[in-house]
Amino acid sequence: MKNASQKPVINAFSIDVEGFVESNVQSFHIPNKYINQSEEKREIEQNTNTLLEILDEVETKATFFFIGRLARDIPSLVKKVAQAGHEIGCHNYLHLRIFDIEKKEFKEKLSTAKKELEDVSGQSIYGFRAPDFSITNESIWALDMLKELGFVYDSSIYPFGLHDVYGIKGAEPSTHTLPNGLIEFPMSTIELFGRRFPFGGGGYFRLYPLWLTKIFLSKLNEQGHPAMFYIHPYEVGPVLPKIRELSAYRKFRHYYHCKNGQIRLKKLLQTFKFCPAIDVLSNIGLWQA
Repeated sequence: MKNASQKPVINAFSIDVEGFVESNVQSFHIPNKYINQSEEKREIEQNTNTLLEILDEVETKATFFFIGRLARDIPSLVKKVAQAGHEIGCHNYLHLRIFDIEKKEFKEKLSTAKKELEDVSGQSIYGFRAPDFSITNESIWALDMLKELGFVYDSSIYPFGLHDVYGIKGAEPSTHTLPNGLIEFPMSTIELFGRRFPFGGGGYFRLYPLWLTKIFLSKLNEQGHPAMFYIHPYEVGPVLPKIRELSAYRKFRHYYHCKNGQIRLKKLLQTFKFCPAIDVLSNIGLWQA
């Protein structure tokens, strides 16, 4: 039980800034008629602006993990987020799973993404998150490259082993410093019946009842651990591409609760304390500016 003299736990709130099609093109077939750069730009801009308005309303700062190419394609949006006082993080150069990329290409593209995001935002880029949380046992080598390129922390590892794409069974579930000096801020999980289950954002936030997410988050905080919550701009809207050819299963998995995203998110942000990931790491003593 938390001692009354202990400070309240502050959680990390993060946004993976990408478009719906770009986010899912490796997961299922998307017909070419839905691949439209101008529509994707409109989607990302409007949805990210909606998130900025929500965060401003509830007086919360966050970490925005931008796909690196957006520093080239929508630099005004990156600047706007940075000028609003939010942390800018890197989400790879393109939304491609790391275990599908050659090591040399990954390092070159990641270096470019970090530099371009820094140049546009005017911030140092401390944090990285792999698309689809794709630092797994197969791509664990990426952690050394992140350290070599000057990143302070990674937030890519899901410490459980049930998903078909990501997860490392038995990985440390709490924030910690790796042997190479890089800090790992893992995605949030909760232990139930001797097994770890994921929660804390994205599809889990949409699919779980809000009350269950709150219980899990409260339980983690009572144990003294900050949660890493994440969301995608399209999960809040108002622009959400409708892929008519998706199966009923895929439509449920990717669209469920998106229309209620703003209301549910506001309720969560008004219940718990959140701040950028780098500030959480500073608060718990793992990093000093």
